[in-house]
Order: sequence, then C-alpha cells, then structure tokens
Amino acid sequence: MGCAGIETGPHRKLMGVNFTPRFFVFKDFYLNETVVISGDDAHHIMKVLRHKPGDILRLSDGRNTEAIAVIEEIDAKHIQIKTKIIEKNIKDNIKPVITLFQSLPKGDKMDYILQKNTEIGVSKFVPMITERTIVELSRQKLSKRMQRWRKIVMEASKQCMRMDIPQIFDVKGFDDSLKDIKDYDIAIIPWEQERSCFLKSALTQANNYNTAKIAVFIGPEGGFTGEEITKAKGFGAVPVSLGPRILRSETAAIAVCAAIMYELGELGGKNA
Repeated sequence: MGCAGIETGPHRKLMGVNFTPRFFVFKDFYLNETVVISGDDAHHIMKVLRHKPGDILRLSDGRNTEAIAVIEEIDAKHIQIKTKIIEKNIKDNIKPVITLFQSLPKGDKMDYILQKNTEIGVSKFVPMITERTIVELSRQKLSKRMQRWRKIVMEASKQCMRMDIPQIFDVKGFDDSLKDIKDYDIAIIPWEQERSCFLKSALTQANNYNTAKIAVFIGPEGGFTGEEITKAKGFGAVPVSLGPRILRSETAAIAVCAAIMYELGELGGKNA
C-alpha cells in the first residue's frame, strides 16, 4: 500500500514546473530581469534537456530564493541562454541546521560523505583533523580537494533538487572545532565505548526542546580517543552509542544525519 494522492506515470507531467531541474545562478533575482546562463549548465539545458525558447526553468541563488524563468533566446554558438524572470519565491531553509564535523578519512571517502549528506539535508561541513586522522595534505593538495568538494556538493544539490548549496569550511583541528559547540543547541559525538546514552535518547531530548542547530562530530577510521571524548564533554558535547556494531566513519556520518533528519526534520515530515 502506498501514500494516498501520489501522482505516478504520465500524470506526473501535469504537475508542471515542480519537476523541472533547478540550476544555480549566484545572484539576487528581480522580476522581469534578464538572466544569462552559460557554460556547463547552458550545454545541459540545450543538448541534454533539449529546451527551446518559451520553456520554463527553475533558478536558485544557492541560498533560499528560487526564480521561475522563461527561455527567451538560445545562442548555440556561444553556449548561452537568455532567460526572463517571471516569478520569485523565498523559501524556508532546511531545518534543523546540521553541521557535520567530519574527521578526514582515507582515500576518496570524503567525496562520498559530502555527496550523500548533501542529499540527506546537512547544511554545513567542517573537515577536521583528530588524533587518529591518517590523512596528511599539503596546502596545494588541500586547495585542490576543496575545489573538488565544493563541486561535489553543488552537483549533489542539483541532483536532489535542494534549494541551497551546503557550506564547506576550511579544515580545522579537533580542539578548535570544539570551541564552536557553544553556537549549537546540541552537539552529538558517537563513540563506540559509550554504554548509557543512545542516539535515540539524545534526539528525543532535542525534539522536546525544539532544537534547531545540531553539531555532529564523526571520528576517523580508528575512532576518537578517550582523551578527545573527555575534552568534548567538557565543551558540552553528548557522547552517544550507535548500537552494538562498529560503523565505518562514512557510514556513521550518514546514519546519524539521516536519523536526525527523520526525528527532527524533513525526512520525518516535521519541517516538510
């Protein structure tokens, strides 16, 4: 059995612009203004979607404003599309606001973490160096990684049709990251040696207090040290158990953030 009222098959097309892909244009929108789209997005609109003048596009400023635009001209030679803004809507941001403080994992696992947590609804990412972090990046390599990471979250935002693009902050040390806890309603730090507090209990308490801003700290492949957990508790973080199984760093990040969005956010319908 399914949910009543869900449109399927050919009837879905009748729902119109809601299923039109969204493209990011990083500017303020004004009614009746002309907005030119170029580069990869223009190529995708022309060659893949095969849109024509008169077709409708959805544009986002990458924050919380969406514009409905009609294609006026297509310049195939210069790969440019001229559009006109015909509607402007300001929408609520994703709630709760989740910031994922992620210890840098080995290989390309960070790419996966960023992609999937963007789809889930994480708002901010802070790459983090902890005691057991193995990854060592030169300034040049880190710069290239940051460029790639920002591209990944943008593409993931397009794919899942979210309005905004998550922020990725510069890499921070664990101690410096703990100082940011004061800016959150609750900070959750999964730890395999925690025995008394489970994630569900922490989220139930957060739900009772209408928590809006949540920090999630995820350790590296070797986990957090006991000393790091003690430091985190001193700053107000809540160590939680994720159950009897030891999860990989990338799995823990997705599991915790998905649970938060289910209990407190859009996956559970609370802020949909």
